[in-house]
Amino acid sequence: MHRFSLAARRHLLALAAYTLLSVALSWPLLLHIATHVPGVPQWAFDEATFVWNIWYFKHALLETLQSPLYSELIWFPLGIDLILYTYNFYHVLAALPLALAVNLPFASNVALLTSTILSGYGTWLLTLSLLTKLEKEKGRTPSRELGAPVFLAAFIAGAVYAFASNRSVYAALGHYDMTTTQWIPFYALALLRAFDLNLSPARRRKWAILGGLFFALTGLAEMISALFLAMFTIIALLVRLREGQTLNAPVAHAAQSNHRLTLSRARTLASSLLLLGLVAFLVWSPALIPILRTFFSADYDLEGWGDALMLSADLLGWFTATVFHPIFGGDVVREMRLVQQRAINPELTGFRDINTVFLGWATLALALVGALTHWRRAKLWVWTSLVFGVLTLGPLLQINGRYRFDLDGLETTVPLPFLLLHFIPIVKANRAPNRNSVLLMLGLAVLVGYGLYWLLDQARRRRLTMNIAWLRPTVATALTAAILFEHLALPLPLTDARIPAVYETIAAEPGEFSILQLPLGWRNSFGVFGPENTLLQYYQSAHGKPMLGGNISRAPAFKMQYFERIPYFKALTDVQFGRPVPPETLEAAIGQAEDLMYLYDTRYVLLFPPIPDRPPYSDTWQDAWDFVKRTLPLEPAPFWAEDGIEAYRVIQPAGGDQFYLNLGEPGTFAYRGEGWDEAEVDAPYGASAVWATGRSSRLFMPLRRVNADAVYRIQVTAHPFAYPNSPPQQVALTINGHRLDAQPLPDGWHTLAWAAPGALLKNGLNRLELTWGYAAVPRQVIPGERMIGATGVELPIDADLKAFAEGGFIALFDEEGRQIDGSAGRRGVNITVLDRRTGRVLDKVGFDTTASEAENERLIAFVEQIPVGAPTLIVTYGEATNHLSEEALKALESVGAALTLTEVRGRHFAVVGVKGAAPGSAAQAIDADEAFLRVSLNRDRRPLAAAVDSVQISR
Repeated sequence: MHRFSLAARRHLLALAAYTLLSVALSWPLLLHIATHVPGVPQWAFDEATFVWNIWYFKHALLETLQSPLYSELIWFPLGIDLILYTYNFYHVLAALPLALAVNLPFASNVALLTSTILSGYGTWLLTLSLLTKLEKEKGRTPSRELGAPVFLAAFIAGAVYAFASNRSVYAALGHYDMTTTQWIPFYALALLRAFDLNLSPARRRKWAILGGLFFALTGLAEMISALFLAMFTIIALLVRLREGQTLNAPVAHAAQSNHRLTLSRARTLASSLLLLGLVAFLVWSPALIPILRTFFSADYDLEGWGDALMLSADLLGWFTATVFHPIFGGDVVREMRLVQQRAINPELTGFRDINTVFLGWATLALALVGALTHWRRAKLWVWTSLVFGVLTLGPLLQINGRYRFDLDGLETTVPLPFLLLHFIPIVKANRAPNRNSVLLMLGLAVLVGYGLYWLLDQARRRRLTMNIAWLRPTVATALTAAILFEHLALPLPLTDARIPAVYETIAAEPGEFSILQLPLGWRNSFGVFGPENTLLQYYQSAHGKPMLGGNISRAPAFKMQYFERIPYFKALTDVQFGRPVPPETLEAAIGQAEDLMYLYDTRYVLLFPPIPDRPPYSDTWQDAWDFVKRTLPLEPAPFWAEDGIEAYRVIQPAGGDQFYLNLGEPGTFAYRGEGWDEAEVDAPYGASAVWATGRSSRLFMPLRRVNADAVYRIQVTAHPFAYPNSPPQQVALTINGHRLDAQPLPDGWHTLAWAAPGALLKNGLNRLELTWGYAAVPRQVIPGERMIGATGVELPIDADLKAFAEGGFIALFDEEGRQIDGSAGRRGVNITVLDRRTGRVLDKVGFDTTASEAENERLIAFVEQIPVGAPTLIVTYGEATNHLSEEALKALESVGAALTLTEVRGRHFAVVGVKGAAPGSAAQAIDADEAFLRVSLNRDRRPLAAAVDSVQISR
């Protein structure tokens, strides 16, 4: 009982100390714990997103009984998947009870503080376990005293991990997913125990199960952190295999440490990992399976390198205190503005992003002591620190913002291993190298524990020989203070999370309708459209109505393009960014403003004042307000005006329960959701219409005064995409989630009609979805051919050639449709030679026969050396016949051309031939104005279902 009590005291003391430090080092959060949340108001407001997550999860799961992985309340009217969204499920689930009992800010703050406390406590447990085994190796009985070196060293290691600068900066920037790190040290402890062959099989299984649980909890908090744990597991395995012995094995087995694991041990290790992985998958699977399915099927792929270079740690930053430090830091807002300026002008020196990876001077020194004094025992943590440390530096080494270096006149860069990760599926989704710091700092924290243990052990020996009782606690206290001081981020920036009272009025109005708020914008990880303010999304927790705008981690390209194509949003975005609005865009915006408010059933417009020092809206808000007041149908005076906010009611027309949408007229983008061609209006089959692309196509139709007892008629006029041997087309209609029967759509233009009860329709925006029986790609079903004239040879790549007075080009297209410039681009005659098998450009040369006879001779010589069988493309640029001779045209006959000076004089020509082909067998075009030649398969890669002319709802 005494032993249990003493052990419990140590755990309670550690938890209490980490709790006190968490409160103190997040000051003044405690004073505002129910009204504010950590985050810099001038930054991106990610903190508001994480608080919104708690509300929406509760709203979807408990109030509307819907999946929390999809929402129609943001990015209205499209809605958005929340599958690859940075949800931080653990934070949501941990905060949910307190959100129901108190409020959202209080719940989120307590969950964040708990994450910090448990991050310290988990690292303390991990380091305590490692150092206790070290004591046993030395033949000592580990002391259970609270002042023992093992306890103190482990406690300070926990403090390093919990209060390191990276966690503080992430909290200050509102990146709560990267502060939910508490399960990482718990996983490391469980993994090492599961690997410990000195434990009984039952205990190893227990630790493997716990490891799987901690891995899943990490993944539920942040998928990238789970990826880091997978990488850490590989490092642990490699170290384990290298040692040929269990990690942290007793000295008695040291003789075996240089031998490989026996087959039986390898099987034991594999079984532990298998059990761990199975448990992790089972716990994580409700979120993981949709994530993986979306990763491999949806249009969410990271384009290029994202912001990897900007979001990398700077080598100088490793040794520079963060901007949030009360003494060594600086003006946070000013530094953020500089970061934005450096993103625009790469020539400016300084960190490209807010420095998140400061290692700490005392921290690094102690970690080095630990690595040097306990290398054999600390290999895993040295490698963890090195691997994840290098990965924080990103794809290219940066020093004070510079990644191009002048080496005695030679400009060069220093590539780093992060480059390799970019080419690994799923792994490359990590676009922020600095996030690797969550494992880097764990490695350093454990090494600090080893280092401090060594120092305290030395102090213990001196105490025994010199009777200096105060030495050990003094050393521990001084080093703890030094570490905490260098990582300080005080005062913690806070964002006001109190919701304006105006939303009470909006919430009290029954029914589903949308609201528009300024600043208006849409943001995802790849870009922004408009100066989005996520606080406005968080305010949705008070009213629950759909809103225009929103913040999401990843979104298919179409989601952003939908809003970018609508003139009103284009104009408003230009105004909010301080850009001139093109006259044609302004005219179209004004013309559609009232229709948009009717379509979206937008009943309230709220105009928010700017946050000081948060451009562009802080500079353009008055212009944006004036634009909205001038263009939207608002009541003359705001119904609510307090705290600088103006709230207006929208004057909605009476409308009716019938609506006709002619897709063949311009201006229908706002009514078209997913599944339509990008063209505003097309003319397939001789009629103005729009192509439906893919297996389903959504439309938005506004109605008012719907009679629930009436029967409505929905008519669709369409023409199927027909091709030789195409199957019969059919189409089913879904109205607001209710599917009606499919109907056949014969070839030709036909009007299909469905009868629908009024109960299926809404007063407001209605979502109609057309589900097609098939969608086919013209390139696949009507492929065409690349036969080169009468040569009997097919061109291995698609090609367009065009010759005209002002220029000429040869455009090649690969199998994905990407264009390749195939011309030398010179005035005169341009000749391009291709590889007959791959279509690769072997040579492209221009001959200025406009100006020089010598160029004419060069042309003849060049044609003679073209390999037999090589596809040859020829195009003129401008007036090419001034010095073009009959001999040159005779030489071109060797590629199948048939040209005379009489035919081409003063004209333009294009030829596609094959070296060695008979004269006259090449494809060629000659014209006085424009010679165009296409040798290509069908380049239409759209999945076409049908051309749709109109949709009508009537009674």
